[in-house]
Amino acid sequence: MRIQLFLLGLFVSGAALAEPDTFGLGTGKDSSLGVDAPGTVINVYRLLTVNAAAGTTVLTLNNNNGKVFDVGDLVLVHQSTGLSSPPASGNQQTIDLGGTAVGRFEYARVASLRDTSLELTAPLQYSYAANVTQVVSVPEYTTLRVGSTGSIRATPWNGSVGGIVAFLANGQVTLSGAITADGAGFRGGAFINHSGRDNCSQLDQGAGNGGSYKGESVVAGRFGTAAGRGNLANGGGSGVCHNSGGAGGGHSGLGGKGGYTYETPHDTGGLGGTRLSYLPYEHLVFGGGGGGGGGHVDGNTTGGAGGGVIIIRAAEVTGTGQFSVTGSAGTFTASSIDDGAGGGGAGGAISVRTARGLSCTLARASGGVGGDTRHPTEHSGPGGGGGGGFIFLQGNPISCPASVVAGFPGQSTSSGDTYGAGPSAVDGGTSYGGQQSYEVPYQVPATPTLTQPEDGATGLSQRPHIEGTSDPGVIIHLFLDGVAYTQVVAGSAGVFTYEPSSDLVLGGHTLQASAEVFGAYSLPSTVNQFDVGEAPGDGGTSDGGTTSDGGSTQDGGFTQDGGVSGDAPILVVPQENEVVEALTLFAGMSPSGASVSIEVDGAEVAHVKLDDQRRFRYTLTAEQKLAPGAHTAVIRSWDKSGAEGPSSSTTHFEVGTSESPEAGCGCGASPGAGLGALVLLLGLGAARLRRSE
Repeated sequence: MRIQLFLLGLFVSGAALAEPDTFGLGTGKDSSLGVDAPGTVINVYRLLTVNAAAGTTVLTLNNNNGKVFDVGDLVLVHQSTGLSSPPASGNQQTIDLGGTAVGRFEYARVASLRDTSLELTAPLQYSYAANVTQVVSVPEYTTLRVGSTGSIRATPWNGSVGGIVAFLANGQVTLSGAITADGAGFRGGAFINHSGRDNCSQLDQGAGNGGSYKGESVVAGRFGTAAGRGNLANGGGSGVCHNSGGAGGGHSGLGGKGGYTYETPHDTGGLGGTRLSYLPYEHLVFGGGGGGGGGHVDGNTTGGAGGGVIIIRAAEVTGTGQFSVTGSAGTFTASSIDDGAGGGGAGGAISVRTARGLSCTLARASGGVGGDTRHPTEHSGPGGGGGGGFIFLQGNPISCPASVVAGFPGQSTSSGDTYGAGPSAVDGGTSYGGQQSYEVPYQVPATPTLTQPEDGATGLSQRPHIEGTSDPGVIIHLFLDGVAYTQVVAGSAGVFTYEPSSDLVLGGHTLQASAEVFGAYSLPSTVNQFDVGEAPGDGGTSDGGTTSDGGSTQDGGFTQDGGVSGDAPILVVPQENEVVEALTLFAGMSPSGASVSIEVDGAEVAHVKLDDQRRFRYTLTAEQKLAPGAHTAVIRSWDKSGAEGPSSSTTHFEVGTSESPEAGCGCGASPGAGLGALVLLLGLGAARLRRSE
C-alpha cells in the first residue's frame, strides 16, 4: 500500500497567541475510567451562539439542558463548518483550510459559569464564528480502560454539535474494545423523489425536479437545500434524472463519482466531494457526506454520513483495540427498484499523540462504500465510494497500522460491474486518504530563556538585538508587550536570534518567548523588561534584518547556527539536498511582504500570495515537471505595491529517477541524529502534500 501524505505541514502556527496549548496530558482530575458497555459517550457538546473574537474570555452557548460544564473543566473549542468563501458547485479543486477558520480548534479551561456562558481562565487564541462552532467537554483521566465488550463513541453530528471524541490521560490507555466516530461526521444527502425525467445534467438541479440533495460539507447552511450533481466542497453531489448514482463525500481523498443514468449510460452521476488540506494540529474536520441517489420510484437511497473526529493525548496507549472514523455506506436499491443508489460518506480524522508507546490493532479512517443497485435486469447508477480520511499518530514506538482507503464503488447487479461509479482505485490514486506517523514522543517543550535584551536593560537601540536559548529546532514565538510579535526557529545549537526590521517606540517594553512543536507550546519565559532610548544607527545590525536599501541579509535570514531571523523568506520544503518528486512541492513562510515568487534554476515558476499565517505553498504543474537531477530554488518576497523585498538563501535539491527510493519522504534525520535534529526536521515540514497522479 502506498502511503500518501496528503496534508501539507509547514512550521507556522497562528499569530494571535493568547492561550497557547500548554495543557499537555491534562491534570488527571477525572480520575480513572473503565468502559465495558458498548456505545459509551464521554463528551458533552454545546453550540456557540455569539461570535467569540480572539482575545476574549467569554463563550456564550446554548443551554437547553441546564448547566453542562464545571469550573476547572477543560473544553475543546472547534469550528466544525462555515467556510467563508465556498467554491462553486462542481469545483473539485483541493481546498486548503490553512488560514481559514473551518476545523480550527483549541483547548481552554473554565474559570466560572453563568447561565448561558463560560468565563475562561485565559483569552482565546483564535476567533470563532457563532452557530458553526461547538464547545466540547474534554475529560482528563489518570488511566482509561476500554474492555473487549466496550466502546467509546461520538454522538453523531446533528448540524450544530456532535461528531467528536476527545480526552486526555496522564497515564496509560488500555484499549481492547473500540473508540469510534464512525458515521458521526457530515450528513449524507437525502433522496428526493421526482417524476421520471431524462437528460438532466445540471450541477444544481432542483430537488424534486430531477435532483436529490447533496451531502453535507464544510459549507454551512446548504444541507437539505442544495441539490444536483455538482459536489459542494467536500460534500458529494447527488444523482440526477434518469436514476444516476449519488457521489461519495471527500476528505483527504476525493469522493468517487456516482454511476450512470438508467439504461442509456450517460455519465451524469454525482461528482465526488473534493479533497481538503490542513495541518492536523491546527485543524481537524469531518468526512463529507455522500450525495443522495436520483430516482422516481421512492427508492429512498440517501447518501452515507462521513466519519467524525477522534482527538486524544495520553502517556501511553496499549492493547488490541481499534480507533475508527469510517464513513457510512450509501443506501442501496432493492431488487424491485431501479432508482440510483446513494454515495458513501468520507472517512473522518484521527489524532492520537502519546508521550511513550502507541499500539493498537488498527486505526481506520476509510471511506464508506457506495450503494449497490440490485435490480436484476434494469441498469441504474450505483453510488460512489467515499474518499479516505486522515490519521495523525505520534509516539515512540508506534505499532498501530493505519487504513485510509477509499470506499468501494457500488455495484450494479444487472450490468455486473460498477456501471460508471467511482473511484477506480481505493488503495491509491486521488481517493486514497492521508496519514502521518511520527515516532517522536509527545511532550510540552521546555520553556526558552531570553538572554537579550537583558532584564532591566536601558538606553537600547530602537531595533534591539533579540537572542535566547531553547531546545534545538523548536519554533519560538516572541511576545512584545504582551502581544504576539514574530516567530523564529532555534538552530541546531539551541540558540535563536531576531533582528527587528522596524523601530520600536521609545520607552519601556516587555518581551517573552514560548517554544512550540506540532502545536504544543511551552510555558512562557519570564518577562524581560527593557527600555528603548536611542534611534537606530544604520537601520539594523550587520548580521540580521534588512539592509537600508530593502535588500536581504547576506545569510538569507539564517543565523550562523541554523536559526532563522530577519525578514527573508524561508523555504521549508524541499530541504537542502533533499531528493524529491518531479512535480515538486515548494512550501515555507515569509515574515515580510504580501506574496512570494518561486524561482527554480534561475527562472520564476510561480507567484504565490501568502496566507494569513504568512505561509506559501505551490506544487509544480505537469507542464512544469522537473527532469531528474540537481536543481536550485530561491524564494523572493514582494510587497503589496509590487516592490521586491528580501530573498531566501539558495536551496539545492534533486529530483529522483524512477529507480530512486521514494522521493520526498522527509527521512533526512538519521536514527542517531538525536531528538533535536529530528524535531528540527519534522518541525520544518515533514508533513508534506503528496498526490497519487
